[in-house]
Amino acid sequence: NHSGQVVKTIYTTLEFPYGVAVEQLRGNCCRDGTKKLKEKMPIYVEKMMEEKDLMTEYDSLIDAFVKEGVGSRFKNWKIDKLKAIVDRHSPVFEQKGVALFLSLKSEYVSHGQHGGHYEHFRWLEFVDRSLQPNYYPQRDAATNSEKCIIS
Repeated sequence: NHSGQVVKTIYTTLEFPYGVAVEQLRGNCCRDGTKKLKEKMPIYVEKMMEEKDLMTEYDSLIDAFVKEGVGSRFKNWKIDKLKAIVDRHSPVFEQKGVALFLSLKSEYVSHGQHGGHYEHFRWLEFVDRSLQPNYYPQRDAATNSEKCIIS
């Protein structure tokens, strides 16, 4: 029942069902993250946006992420800013039957006796409510929940 889309973290591979299109917010946005976000749309996202006539809304969402979703000094993705952007854009997507979620998974990577660091994985989930009416994300950034509901 999975679509073949995955988000791979250090320790986990998250799979997504049909009707859920995923776009990762990769790495450090100031290096190449925003550039990649603007240049290449995942095929499942593109297909859903075309089917639901949401390409203009999608472009507006991505523009907002690139312009407003980073910190002023270090230009890293800022989850609070990203959440606000998703909250602002969600109603337009929902009017056309697509729920929009921002997801986050943070994992501690140990360096042994020398400490460690956190790796943060962020992605958007576009949910076609006609195919997944009860789905909620695996790692919802708004609630920090790790519960997933798939109908």
